[in-house]
Amino acid sequence: MFAIAGISVIALAIILGPLVSPPEFSWLRHSTSEQASQNLAGAWVMRIGFVSYGVGTAIASILDWRSRTLVRAALLVFGLGMAGTAIWSNASIIPGAASDFHEDWLHSVASGVVGTAFAVACAARLFAPGGSVRDKLAWIGLVVAIVFPLAMGEFADIRGLIQRTMFAISFFFVGREFAASRDNSVKNQ
Repeated sequence: MFAIAGISVIALAIILGPLVSPPEFSWLRHSTSEQASQNLAGAWVMRIGFVSYGVGTAIASILDWRSRTLVRAALLVFGLGMAGTAIWSNASIIPGAASDFHEDWLHSVASGVVGTAFAVACAARLFAPGGSVRDKLAWIGLVVAIVFPLAMGEFADIRGLIQRTMFAISFFFVGREFAASRDNSVKNQ
């Protein structure tokens, strides 16, 4: 329930955030981090999304720790990193706006933690006890976690779209992880 609530909030932030962003912002070209960047009007919408998704995933991981422990540990780190991306913001996309580049660096570190933890969660789902190498969604998530960040650098004009697609994959993966554990706990009652 916590993870699904977090997914719902961040999905709304991704969709509605551009409506309160200044004209300089383009959802196609700018990442979600840039949607939440320093000194950007409406950035709070995406920051709330980051915190909600991160905290929801972290709480769900803790509450369901015994189910696929390695996956849950990676998703706990993923959630904490996601919350960190809200605490430390990307440099401003507004030309001439002041930016704290140390904060931008911390945001980059938190973003790196998120991506790495997601890749580890997918790999653990595939290869750890209780996992399955036939898990198509985990394979997709693992490939996306590695390839899409590279593609964002190569295709700058659509990197926002690429990243939002990456988020959608993570929503399906995280949502499935905790929906499946909820279904199992209901069956065991």
